[in-house]
Amino acid sequence: MKTKIIMLALLCTACAEKPLTNQETQNLLSQYTWGYTAPNSDTPIKLTFKDNQLSAYASCNSMGGAYKIIEQKMLAPIIFGDAQACAPHIMQQEHFIRMFFLQPVPFKISSRSSQNPKLIFQKDQQEYIFVGTKRSHENAHGE
Repeated sequence: MKTKIIMLALLCTACAEKPLTNQETQNLLSQYTWGYTAPNSDTPIKLTFKDNQLSAYASCNSMGGAYKIIEQKMLAPIIFGDAQACAPHIMQQEHFIRMFFLQPVPFKISSRSSQNPKLIFQKDQQEYIFVGTKRSHENAHGE
């Protein structure tokens, strides 16, 4: 009986996804546009990653900056690319995403093998789930 339990435990650990290296994570991030729609909002925040740069867009201003991954945490001070006035609810979304990455945020990527993987951030004892949409070859070089 002991042998069966040990074998079962070994099989379960063999099936678990191994953590990605930083390079593997960056490659995976760059293949998708990651969308999050906050509760009480119908405007998604979209994130794209390319060449160590994070771009964020909530339907008004373009924002972005360099990002770093340190021990499964993401740090990305986001600055405005342009700064036009927007509807108040959009400005609230933009403020949210700019403040979101000021401190390193723990994250994980789940369902790597599915069509729509999830980029899950843990912040303030809450999960923020960004759903990935595969980028085509044409828009993979900038949206």
